[in-house]
Amino acid sequence: MENNNNYYYQIHVVYEVPYNVFDDSNGSDVLKARDEIYGKLLNAIPEKYEKFSAKLTLHQLRDNYNYIVCYEALFRSTEGLPMEEYVSSRGVKETVEKYLEEFFKAIDCDYRKLNVKTIP
Repeated sequence: MENNNNYYYQIHVVYEVPYNVFDDSNGSDVLKARDEIYGKLLNAIPEKYEKFSAKLTLHQLRDNYNYIVCYEALFRSTEGLPMEEYVSSRGVKETVEKYLEEFFKAIDCDYRKLNVKTIP
């Protein structure tokens, strides 16, 4: 029996950091780590999903001049059962979190994970 259900998933992973971690003037080690994180994030969503968007953005806060690093992705699954795909998509989010935290540790940057509230 063919599964005609489509399941859409949206991921938001957000961290606050004290400086622009993607600045080109941060040194060659940081540039290397930055290139590695870009490669990892590019492939973070498995090929079984139809990827609509995946982006990494940086925003500066006006009050304390810290930066917000935000990874957002939207993808769709056309296979599998709803709970199976939900668990799999949670795994994608956890993988992205792990990659970003490894990146922050590799460049010796303090970070704080922020909670994002979704407004339906």
